[in-house]
Amino acid sequence: MPIPHQEMRRIIKRRIIGLEGAERVRVLKACLAEFPGYYQGPYGELRKWVQSLIDQAQTRQAVRHQEAYFIPKEGVAQVVLVGPPNAGKSSLLRALTGRAVAVGDYPFTTLRPLAGMVKLEGAPVQLVDLPGLLEGAVDGRGGGKAVIGCVRMADAVLLIAPLTPQGLHDYDAVKREVLPQLDPAVPTAVVATKGDLEGAVDCWLSLSRSLEGRRAVRCSVQSQDGLDEVRHLIWEVCGLKRVYCKPRGKSVSTDPVVLPPSGTVSDLVSSLNRAWLEHFQQARVTGNSARFAGQAVGLDHPLADGDIVELVIR
Repeated sequence: MPIPHQEMRRIIKRRIIGLEGAERVRVLKACLAEFPGYYQGPYGELRKWVQSLIDQAQTRQAVRHQEAYFIPKEGVAQVVLVGPPNAGKSSLLRALTGRAVAVGDYPFTTLRPLAGMVKLEGAPVQLVDLPGLLEGAVDGRGGGKAVIGCVRMADAVLLIAPLTPQGLHDYDAVKREVLPQLDPAVPTAVVATKGDLEGAVDCWLSLSRSLEGRRAVRCSVQSQDGLDEVRHLIWEVCGLKRVYCKPRGKSVSTDPVVLPPSGTVSDLVSSLNRAWLEHFQQARVTGNSARFAGQAVGLDHPLADGDIVELVIR
């Protein structure tokens, strides 16, 4: 005789106490396998109830997985480091941002996105180290769909190419996976890592012939060579703008305000003091975005790198 359905419900509830995610799903499926072959009546309703618990557990598991891969944007831009496993992404993040991250000479040291801040011209730019991608990532291999989702959200992408024969082969596979998924407007560049290894020069020459117009630099975290070039590349690929303020009756400030590529006078005012927006009258701009020196513009005026701005606040 089968266990009465009321008793089976109580047994299931006891078995799943404290269980979450995959373990909860495993136990619930094992309970289904113990059911008698009834698909109508009380046991039919019990099957539907257990299946609903399985669906809920799988949904919560997927949501937690997505949240673990979501990195809120901070600073003036978010730049992701994308490459194959063991490409040196974590070492580069640590060298540029000072964040303490696990590094190792084995694949998949990074299992979830990690972020740090690098200061460029005094402005914070967020770098995100993503788990290594494998061929077949777009189809979900190695959690690739979640990683590529992070790539799509970024303001700019740095493709990481290790300067070893195998590293370049793996980099080519990652490039084939990632680039078709990007909006063409998202800027990309290449950072060649492990430049201190034997044979790195030959690998760099090989990589240089396949850049397809992308900017690239090579570096070595071990020797610190090329890290300044990486910082300069990040600045370029982000398209950031240095805007210099000129207080009325005073000389131009030597410390720029750094704005994102779409930065306007409104963004400049907000970065200085949001309360000024209510009392803004006009801005007088001299530089590449102005038709003539001292052009009077409004809040929506897009600024250019190197502009000098004098604000008129009521």
